[in-house]
Amino acid sequence: MISFDLPGCAKKAIHTFVGAFFYVWIFFSISPLYATTSCTLKGPSETVKWDYIADGDSLTLKDGRKIRFPSINTPEIAHENKSADPFGDLASLTLKQLLSGTQKIRIQAVGKDHHGRVLAHPFLMDGRSIESLLIEKGLAYQLFSEEPDAYRQCLKRQEAEARREKIGVWSKSPVLDIRADRLKPGFAILRGKVVEVANPKKSDFLWVEMDGPVVIRVPKSSLDAAWLKGLIGQRIEFRGWLVDRKEKNKGEGRYKRWMVGIYSRDGIQRLE
Repeated sequence: MISFDLPGCAKKAIHTFVGAFFYVWIFFSISPLYATTSCTLKGPSETVKWDYIADGDSLTLKDGRKIRFPSINTPEIAHENKSADPFGDLASLTLKQLLSGTQKIRIQAVGKDHHGRVLAHPFLMDGRSIESLLIEKGLAYQLFSEEPDAYRQCLKRQEAEARREKIGVWSKSPVLDIRADRLKPGFAILRGKVVEVANPKKSDFLWVEMDGPVVIRVPKSSLDAAWLKGLIGQRIEFRGWLVDRKEKNKGEGRYKRWMVGIYSRDGIQRLE
């Protein structure tokens, strides 16, 4: 066996290096930060070139198509004389940083929205979900469409982790109480008590009356009426776009001012 008689300073440097290496190895092995991995591409995809990033959840391709990410909503950037929402500019900047090293991304198109934009799940060229990366950083909320997608459960786990860690948008609770907080049009996460569920025979929708100025509209094809009625008297959390129906309240005032469309059971969570 060969031995070396090293100077004291050299021995100290080696011990320091070994100790640091061991600490880093332990950190990467058990740290919750590295326990969560990004959602990855499943199935066939189209490789495209991007041209312009509009905000955190939409971009334009070189071929002119406008892409909207279907499973997330990022806070708004400043537009139309409206100031940016908290973390809106950071979400947009983060998307630019994710794509800064490449002109190509992969997409899986799933349809179009009412603005004519292509709804498409975006991925980096190595297969990592861009929607997932934004949710991980607390810069996006998950959306739930009527049709489930292959990434829903993965994104749900990642949003739950970001929420537990109070990262980004979750650093201050974004959930609004429908009776106590000021409401405004746009995407919102809300909480309140269910007081009634109406099932009109000549309507394609179920109507969930809340204990405040909000009603939830649910397509009958999406959720079971019995399940919704089981929520009567319960407090729930739900998410979607708040629509101001102030004009319809003129005259008899038959309608609650605010309406939210929900298209999946995942969009409603029963609170303890």
